[in-house]
Amino acid sequence: MTVTVPAPDRVGPSSAEPSGSPSAVRRSPWPRLRADLRLASRQVRRAWASSLLVMTLIALPMALVSGGIVFGVSHMPTTEETLTAELGQADSWVAVVYGPDPSLRQYLDRPTWWEVDRDDMTGIPANAEQPMPESAAPLLPRGLDAIEIGEGAVTAETAGGTGALAAVIGDAWDPVLAGRFETHEGRAPTNAREAMVSPGALERLGAALGDELVLTEPAASFTITGVMTQAEDADAAEVVFLPATAATRALQADVTATRWFLPEWSPTAADVAELNQQGLVVLDRQLYANPGAGAAPGLGFDNLTATILTVTGIAAAFTGYLVVLLAGAAFSVSARRQQRSLAVAASVGAARGDIFRIVLLQGTVLGLVGGVLGTGVGIGLGVLFLHLLDDGSAAAFWGLHIPVPALVGVVAFAVIVGTIAAIAPARAATRGEVIAALRGARRPVRVRTDRPLWGSLLLAMGVGVTGAAGAGLAALSAAEAQIKDYSNPLWTIAIIGIVAGPLLLQVGVILAGHWLLTLLTRVLSHLGIAPRIASRDAAANPGRIVPAFAAIAAVAFLSSAALGGVGVSLGSTERGWVHQGPLGSVAMTAYPSESGGDTAPLLEEAHERGRALLERSGPSAVGSVWSQGWPGEYDERGRLKPTDATLVSPLLQDYVACSDADPDPNCVFPSRAAVGYHHALGVVAASDLEAVLGVPVPDSVRSAFGSGAAIVSDPRFVSPDGRVVLNTVTLEQVESDSSDRWNPDAGDGHEVDVAAIDLPQALPWGVVISPQTADDTGVLRGGLTLVAAYPQPPSVTQLDRLRADAESSSRAHPDVYMYPHLESGPPAPAGWLWLILGATAVLVVAASAVALGLARVERRPDDATLAAVGGSRRLRRGIAFWQALVIAGMGAMTGAVAGILPVWGLVLASGNNYNPPQLTDLPWVWLTLLAVGLPLAIALASWLVPPRHPDLTRRTAIA
Repeated sequence: MTVTVPAPDRVGPSSAEPSGSPSAVRRSPWPRLRADLRLASRQVRRAWASSLLVMTLIALPMALVSGGIVFGVSHMPTTEETLTAELGQADSWVAVVYGPDPSLRQYLDRPTWWEVDRDDMTGIPANAEQPMPESAAPLLPRGLDAIEIGEGAVTAETAGGTGALAAVIGDAWDPVLAGRFETHEGRAPTNAREAMVSPGALERLGAALGDELVLTEPAASFTITGVMTQAEDADAAEVVFLPATAATRALQADVTATRWFLPEWSPTAADVAELNQQGLVVLDRQLYANPGAGAAPGLGFDNLTATILTVTGIAAAFTGYLVVLLAGAAFSVSARRQQRSLAVAASVGAARGDIFRIVLLQGTVLGLVGGVLGTGVGIGLGVLFLHLLDDGSAAAFWGLHIPVPALVGVVAFAVIVGTIAAIAPARAATRGEVIAALRGARRPVRVRTDRPLWGSLLLAMGVGVTGAAGAGLAALSAAEAQIKDYSNPLWTIAIIGIVAGPLLLQVGVILAGHWLLTLLTRVLSHLGIAPRIASRDAAANPGRIVPAFAAIAAVAFLSSAALGGVGVSLGSTERGWVHQGPLGSVAMTAYPSESGGDTAPLLEEAHERGRALLERSGPSAVGSVWSQGWPGEYDERGRLKPTDATLVSPLLQDYVACSDADPDPNCVFPSRAAVGYHHALGVVAASDLEAVLGVPVPDSVRSAFGSGAAIVSDPRFVSPDGRVVLNTVTLEQVESDSSDRWNPDAGDGHEVDVAAIDLPQALPWGVVISPQTADDTGVLRGGLTLVAAYPQPPSVTQLDRLRADAESSSRAHPDVYMYPHLESGPPAPAGWLWLILGATAVLVVAASAVALGLARVERRPDDATLAAVGGSRRLRRGIAFWQALVIAGMGAMTGAVAGILPVWGLVLASGNNYNPPQLTDLPWVWLTLLAVGLPLAIALASWLVPPRHPDLTRRTAIA
């Protein structure tokens, strides 16, 4: 008997239904993705050492970026913080800025940004300027209790003598102003005989709470009751807070330095407009926060915000690039060490896509962990540096601002960086054979034929683009010799090309890196067994070697460009530096407050005061240089009034004459050479020569100088026959340059001999003559400079005290203003160059340490086999030396050479400017240290670190 068993029900779509029909059952990708993620997480924990390295590589730059964001954003005040620093607890303040004008208007959220109607052609105000109001109080609505706070300056007895201090006049300690003014110690004054001071002023005065504050200008005395600061000042600011008495109010000579704070008055926009017409501007709490139509136009991001965004973006892009390269190298090593585990997964059904995702998700996981940890550390670093760099000013630390969206973006960026870094190793992991991987065999690495071709093409393109852009810059610079139109799009294209060319060159080196390593192997193989093994190991492992030297090349590129830019910039600055006196001396210049008229009596009095001030600072000698002031006067339209006054101008003998056919920015018109250098003539007594010149003066020179000879510090004034021509010219000739028809040989010139002496630097006075020679040639003395020579340059404290005394003297005698200047010469480039090289060394050493550490880890089996067959410790040290030299040397050399190219473009772009930078100013010593010295130092350090003791307890083989 036959029994037929019914067929089982079919699960899923019938064979008659197409697979794409809605009734077809689709398999969800999420279980497979979860399995891949679980395997990736296990591999991350299992290979904890390499995972820790990758996580650290990601976390460190993310910590710097997030810390920079927190630090920068905390320097950006909120609306409430801004209003507190400006108003304290008051509702508004009012200030006088101009005379009454019906067209004056302000922006409600930028009260200090005000304007009046002006003539489009001349810029002169459309309405006649009226006197400023003496006070804002009478113009305010009745019944308001305004707190008047003014600013001025006082002279007080300090610990070192007398000095000038800033003064705040008024009841700054009123509770309504808390926030704008803060009391740190002590109590507020209770009567007109008490005052408060800032921490910096307390130190300057050498006083303590309860001591006397003695003012000499104005003459007054106060008891110090407390320590106070105002929001915009640093703690080091030297400020005294004085009550509003008759004596202190006299200090408020400028009404614009006074503000009237209103505790309970919030004007409308119409009220503000009415006050504007009276010459007042208003900051109101409500109108500032909600300006409406009165908002300042077109502000967008302010400069600080734009700077923070730009710097953060550049730093993030650069660090992301380095992390992708270095973490990619670490992932390459980690993926090869996971070869057997991945093969096991493939043998039980994992597809190539699963293998790819397992490795790729390791980068995602490590990027997430590194981003979170780095962001947390970055917040801590930001807070730390905010406190370390807090100088007491509100602008230095408005408050801790945590920009959560931006920090979430940093974490997301870290995830992206980690994922990108794992792409290349993940692709490489899918190309292996399962059986060979289970057996532990490794295939030899071959050079892909397309990589050298693309790399060579990009190399050639980089050189070509750089050369074409450089030629374009040179052509544009020559065509626009006098005035360069940088808005011309050709300039933009050429500048982009001069930067993009070296970048293309570096990308070409990366693509052709494996091929270049094989070529290098052929060269180094002839130098010995250590360089042969090291170079062959590098060529056999391009996954970790090429990213490493590419990262080093990127750092070296930026460093080389920075070194070159600083070198040529400071070289140009040094050539164009105008010394105010000998190096290490103090030059105190006296300026009459008004030009024209006879200023000689005023300068004679200033001469005595200035000498007394300088002699108090302990100089070895003080000399005086008299120069020619400008005796001309001008009318209300800015035109020179008719005058018969004359000046004496030394004739410039050696110069490039200007011509219309070939203009040169360094050229001089012949007429200007004859009349335009009256400021280069100085009159010095023979007894003051050594102090003024800064060198010992031989008796022969002193004798010739007393007999009428001139001392020349600028050889351009010396004629071919070794004499100096002093021309007598009118003010009209100097100002209008109407001397084109003036003949210097027409009898207006006076020739004098030259007393030869070597000077270490050019001085402002290209020609120095004696008082007798000046009288013989009709030189008027309208300017004065006192030069003090010191055995050692004065300290910062001495210089501060000297400046304070000079300011005090200038306020007491406003007809002549005196200012001392320490001549320290042009900025020395060495400090900046060492700083750049040091920062570069840190990054290059870090990148090299990662690459060399990975190389030592991956070479352990080969190192053990080499030791097993008799390889000495010296040989293994040599391999480490040459491997470091290959990685760091290729990267540093490539980056250093590429970094010079943008600097070359900079030189070409400014080739015809005044005092242009020159390629001879490149710091070749530092560039050599970068390209050669740094790799050698890294290689030597790698040689000094002993190789690990080989593990010979298991079977080892060289693939």
